[in-house]
Amino acid sequence: MNDTIIIIPARIGSTRLPRKPLLKINGREMILHVWDKAKKTKADRVVVASDSPEIAEVISKEGGEAIITSTAHQSGTDRIYEALNKLDNEKSYKYVINLQGDLPNITSNIINLGIDKIRNTNADILTYYREIDDKNEVSNPNIVKIATHRDKNNELNALYFSRAAIPYNANVFFEHIGIYVYKRNALDRFVSMDPSTLETTEKLEQLRALGGSMKINLLLVHDKIISIDTIDDVERLSNISDN
Repeated sequence: MNDTIIIIPARIGSTRLPRKPLLKINGREMILHVWDKAKKTKADRVVVASDSPEIAEVISKEGGEAIITSTAHQSGTDRIYEALNKLDNEKSYKYVINLQGDLPNITSNIINLGIDKIRNTNADILTYYREIDDKNEVSNPNIVKIATHRDKNNELNALYFSRAAIPYNANVFFEHIGIYVYKRNALDRFVSMDPSTLETTEKLEQLRALGGSMKINLLLVHDKIISIDTIDDVERLSNISDN
């Protein structure tokens, strides 16, 4: 149908882990691990959007498509939107996946779940979650937690995201996994809104959508997907790979 595009934002200047997309995992740059998985999905096109010519070159050498974007973007979604407008002025893509470039053990099957589901929901955005099975991760601010609620159609939606342990005193906590599947008009609306106070406080861009009354539907996965934000996360990934 040629209506779905994956754009992978990759910023060179991460404060917590500088040059993060080029960090080598099993001898291969992290951004390439993510790109490899994206290329094997149902998406019609995969593009890496980066502020770094060095990252773009790594992708290009593998035969991939990369586009240089501004260094000024404060969020990955703002970055992919610049790339999308450069690539698709005619708005031929109806569905846009913001696949974070720091998820090296994501699987193509998980990404495909969102590609299928976005066509059959009244939500503006889809994202992913899993049950936290390690109680030590509940207090880790690098692992984003979700408060959820079910709507009248029995779909599970996001009520709030936080780096804190929410909901307070819960028996089960859920971790957010950083993949966003947007309907095109929802993405247009998202980037037209100013960052909210909650977004800048928590440093979580998805709170801009919730603050603008956008509906975020949640997809449950059971795989432990590691977001690489610190060197400790690399160790967590290694521990999973060794098990």
